[in-house]
Amino acid sequence: MNTLVRRVWSVAAVAALALSIGGTALGQAPQPELKAPDPTGLPIIGTWRINLDKSSPRLRQMRDPSWTQEYAVIDGGIQHTVWETYPPKSWDLPWKGVGNESHTYWFKLDGKQIYKDPQGPNGQSQTVSMWLADRYTVFRQRMTAGVEDERVLMQVSSDGKTLTWMNWSANAPNPEVGSMIIVFDRVKDDSPRLVKPKS
Repeated sequence: MNTLVRRVWSVAAVAALALSIGGTALGQAPQPELKAPDPTGLPIIGTWRINLDKSSPRLRQMRDPSWTQEYAVIDGGIQHTVWETYPPKSWDLPWKGVGNESHTYWFKLDGKQIYKDPQGPNGQSQTVSMWLADRYTVFRQRMTAGVEDERVLMQVSSDGKTLTWMNWSANAPNPEVGSMIIVFDRVKDDSPRLVKPKS
């Protein structure tokens, strides 16, 4: 297991512990509201293309080699846009409501479970909450119809060239069960795109 994967797993363990302690504490006393940090200048901001050679092997059957993620600062939060194939045939595709192919959603790093349709408008009533664990690491918790079902650590390498997602089931006792590693390379992108602010 390489150093990056070990580091991601250690952060995952701390995040899972914090969630379990926080969940207990939530039943006992109100928690202070987390103020969302300004995402401007965070290493995750930018455009990232999947690296299938470094990702979990099963992704070769699930993703196009040009699958691309974009994180842009909009209205004090982050617009996360997913391009199934890149460059796309149409730049406005993510805003057309076509489901979990190319899609976009907006969030703040405030830990609130209110940001809708992280997989696109797929009819599954999905929301996410997002936290900034440190400058290089974002933690995401997804719920489907009110039930937590997925956790993701998104970690940018110290040189800013690689983004690694560690996905695992929120319902598995061992985070390595059903886990998947997705590795992205930063790409320079000067393509004109249609960026719409959140509604």
